[in-house]
Amino acid sequence: MNGRVFSFELNGETVLGFDTGLNVQAFAQTKMARLITRAGSIVYPDGRTEIWQPGGVVEFGFQAAETMVIWGPLFPGENLAESINESGREDEALDALRFWLKAAMIIEENSGAREAPFPGPAGAFVVSERNSGAYPAGSVFFPPTWLIKRTLDAEGTGAVAEAERWTHPDLEGPDGISFSAASMLYRIFCGVPPFPGDNGDKLRQDIREAVFIPPDLASPGIVPKMSELISRSMCRAKQGMEGKSRPSPDFLSRFIGSPGSRQFSSWLSSLSQEEISKIRAEQKHYIKRNSIKIKTRRFVIRNTAVIAGAAIAFIILALMVRGFIQHRAEMPSTKGMDPLEVAGAYYSAFGNLDHTMMQACVTGKAGKQDIEMVINFYVISRVREAYERNQGSLMTAQEWIDAGRPATEKIVFGITNLSLKILSQSRENASIEADYILWMPGTYFSGEEPGRDEETSVPVTAGGLATSDRLGLAFNKNAWHIAEINRTSNQIK
Repeated sequence: MNGRVFSFELNGETVLGFDTGLNVQAFAQTKMARLITRAGSIVYPDGRTEIWQPGGVVEFGFQAAETMVIWGPLFPGENLAESINESGREDEALDALRFWLKAAMIIEENSGAREAPFPGPAGAFVVSERNSGAYPAGSVFFPPTWLIKRTLDAEGTGAVAEAERWTHPDLEGPDGISFSAASMLYRIFCGVPPFPGDNGDKLRQDIREAVFIPPDLASPGIVPKMSELISRSMCRAKQGMEGKSRPSPDFLSRFIGSPGSRQFSSWLSSLSQEEISKIRAEQKHYIKRNSIKIKTRRFVIRNTAVIAGAAIAFIILALMVRGFIQHRAEMPSTKGMDPLEVAGAYYSAFGNLDHTMMQACVTGKAGKQDIEMVINFYVISRVREAYERNQGSLMTAQEWIDAGRPATEKIVFGITNLSLKILSQSRENASIEADYILWMPGTYFSGEEPGRDEETSVPVTAGGLATSDRLGLAFNKNAWHIAEINRTSNQIK
């Protein structure tokens, strides 16, 4: 896996250390000490399991630097990734894979008790005949996932990529185990990893798209059933290839047999040099053809998104322009109105919740709060109509007063007693005084449910504001507009 997992002497005892690559300060800042309570697992060949618990943390001189090393009981096994990657040890690697596959299945069955171990060979150590000690050959150690991740990060991007090439970024549980087992079988029988890239994003994309040379082309002479099994386990589709399901870990385990049951060479057929040359030529042709296919597909996918996005943006822009032009054409205008008519139209629009007319009557920031208030009441009335399924959630203030100011569930809003007087006017400017009463729902004043009239005990449906505005109008773009509103108001008791 990487050189940051090692054994060393501590207080006269040999222990297993995991170098975090962090100095004392960095270790404290990451609060990694709290993770020491999380345990790993050891699975014996007979299926028994036991907990491996970190013992503590010690500052250790590693590669000429003092770093924090998390230590625990010694385990003599070899990292499975190293066994798989070393040429000339195919039979040992095959047996190590068999032990790992069985142990991974046991851990998966008991995963409810603890978190799953780090996936793939980078997260496992296997005891072989040549490195057995206190543990029997075939024992598998799964360190805590967080501890493996920390040592990989400390080692660098190369170690991370090496760990990722054996695992599928989207598969977990049995499917993830089958994928990892198949990728290791590929390395054992083909002599190279199925996904050799080191670029993290490209590596994960290759894995997702199952971009690998078929085993029968990468390893001339491999028996067809083994080649098919590997390909099915690493295929792109969730349900395998050609309608066949992805092999389960149990099926894989039974297919490759128990440790020592079948040697590496028995899965390979003897071929003539001519047959091997033919397969190599076919391999080159496949690589060339598949490379073009992959590049084309990815190019189309990338550019389809760009083209689709541009097309959608163009359509949206065209609709916006069309809608804007249509909206502008349908917008009310004050052209042809004199200052008094503009002011009258502005205040009349209150009761009708006609915020578009109000916007047509003003310029700049004049009337902004009035328009926002009218829009709010407009939205509230429409929501109530939709929710209560009625067509009359609004009553103008004048209608309410004419009806005798009755208690009502409707929204009472609008202006009454409007009086307009021109104070001054020139060709470009005008000043108007407007006096009126603005009526709004009673809750607008208190923020609570409407109160009741003390004398009649009738619910107070609305409250009024006696208001006086000083309007400043300007003549621009061939029309009069309200450019300024100075207001004073008092609540009617």
